[in-house]
Amino acid sequence: MPLMIQMTMVVVLFITGLVLLGSGLWIILTREYQETMRTLSVQSSRVSSKSLADLAVQPALEGASQLMDAITRMVQTALGMGAFLCVLGSLLCAASLWLSLRLG
Repeated sequence: MPLMIQMTMVVVLFITGLVLLGSGLWIILTREYQETMRTLSVQSSRVSSKSLADLAVQPALEGASQLMDAITRMVQTALGMGAFLCVLGSLLCAASLWLSLRLG
């Protein structure tokens, strides 16, 4: 009976590791925010060309710049979370492999 419980633990650890590894890779590879950043950079260049002629557009340009910075930080945070999930998933898979080898 204890061997069955231990094997169940190994399988659950391995499946959990695979799920974490897959979700981490999915977060890293999806690049959800790239299109948004590309659109914002095009729009901010248009606004910056207008801001030279009109001083009233300066606050809008500052807002667009702050928005670009916030999106950049959000992408970096998402990539960090993806890397963390990949490492954690790999460690769980390695731990399940080690446990299965110890069980014989």
